[in-house]
Amino acid sequence: MTFSKLWKGLDFNLVLISLLSVFAFAPLTRPGFFQSHSSFLPVFNLFDLERNLWGNWGWIPALGRDFGLLNGEGPFPYVFAEFFRWLGLGGVETIKVVYLLGFVVSGLAVYLLGKELYGPQAGLVVAVVYVYLPYHLATVYVRGAFAEAWAFVLYPLILLCWEKYISRKGWLWGALAVLFYAALFLTHAGLALLYGVFLLIYILVVSPSRRVKAGALPLLATGLALGLLLLLPTAMRYGLLIEIAEDFSQHFVYPFQLLSAAWGYGASTPDWKDTLPLQMGLAATGLTLLAGMLLLARTEENKALRRRAAFFVLGSMVMAFLILHPASFLWRVSGLSLLLQYPWQLLALVGLATSLAAGAPLRLARQLGRFRWQAVLVTFTILASYDYLIPRYTEVQVGGSPVAILGNEAALLTYQRDGPLLHGATVRLTIYWQCLQPMETDYTVFVHVVDSEGIIWGQSDGMPANGERPTSSWELGEIIGDRYELSIDSRGPSEGYAVELGMYVQDTGVRLPVSIGGTAVILE
Repeated sequence: MTFSKLWKGLDFNLVLISLLSVFAFAPLTRPGFFQSHSSFLPVFNLFDLERNLWGNWGWIPALGRDFGLLNGEGPFPYVFAEFFRWLGLGGVETIKVVYLLGFVVSGLAVYLLGKELYGPQAGLVVAVVYVYLPYHLATVYVRGAFAEAWAFVLYPLILLCWEKYISRKGWLWGALAVLFYAALFLTHAGLALLYGVFLLIYILVVSPSRRVKAGALPLLATGLALGLLLLLPTAMRYGLLIEIAEDFSQHFVYPFQLLSAAWGYGASTPDWKDTLPLQMGLAATGLTLLAGMLLLARTEENKALRRRAAFFVLGSMVMAFLILHPASFLWRVSGLSLLLQYPWQLLALVGLATSLAAGAPLRLARQLGRFRWQAVLVTFTILASYDYLIPRYTEVQVGGSPVAILGNEAALLTYQRDGPLLHGATVRLTIYWQCLQPMETDYTVFVHVVDSEGIIWGQSDGMPANGERPTSSWELGEIIGDRYELSIDSRGPSEGYAVELGMYVQDTGVRLPVSIGGTAVILE
């Protein structure tokens, strides 16, 4: 093949989407690491995988989280990230690179799907809408949900393969659909099961013939069986781990939250004052509504196009309804609440449906497919989400694992000690905490200098940051700097001291348990 033929055959939209994704991943190129709900937990789980890489089948990234087999993170994105560790990247850099690739590859994958459905012009709009979905950005920069962020890549890849297979493009596409679906199981099993329902309805609605349906349904069942089989080692190692979120029913969304432009970094709370962004997105919602109106107003000769567009418009509406409070009864009766920690996690599939519906107007109203309108829609989509690309950052440097986790509520990330551990000396200690879950109790931090017999020769007990940051004020994922200064009693031994640290309840004196054992962390 000559260079000129290769040049003519190149789809420049693929290059353009990669360039347009720059605004989405630009914050990842900043030095340091951003503060999300998970913050450094993906980094620590990555190193935990390396420590358990051989001879420990069934590993899951459960460090600092009480996740279940179905509604927690899976290992696939972490195993993928190990390739970059093999190339020599550090833990923080690896996690950021995988997030970056997630934005780019998800855009390319959904573009190919949109191109298959509507053509290249519409595919470009679909890709930009998908990359800049507010919930997509929030999954990375607010929640730090590493596995769910990578699931945004697998959703369109699976549907692309099914669309190719349904269109009779060959059995290889069906095999790829099965493999990608199994990978989604190893990313988030609960979302994979819900996505399986989405795929089943899609196949039944859009398949051109009974023969195609008869071939597609066994493949979908094969993907489901393979996914469950891959979860078997985890189930054998940890048990079924089906954790039921006690307050699941309290986290349904109010309609205004789906349409709100507000952006916050707080955790999900069981009321309408939730600061977690749960919006569907201005561009995605507007173009989906436009697609719905065009479907009602016009008779399109291409019935397959209308069928697919209508599926995505109606599908996004139905799934959006399932996130609202009136749908809580359906979740409870069906048992689907076992699959997720929060009902609003279904926003990932709502975003997929609205993004694909957003491309339909460019075919239903052909004047919108012209370059100038295409450019306007792409520019509007990026500008509508640009203000959301300002994550909070920290310059704290961590190692391969937290020093310790206290009560699964706070992680001691790292510390710095200045001053010798000798009698009569002054010891200065700088501690960095990470909040793993919102705390209702104001814990007291104790820092003791003890000798080999455990006798205390210097101590400081008090609220973090000299009382300015009680633990009840810590936000999920927040990094808190804490400093202490202690004088070692000159009457003690000349040397042989250690620093022990922990948290306790002031009223009862009960200490939080420490992940490495006991109720105190020993800082040498």
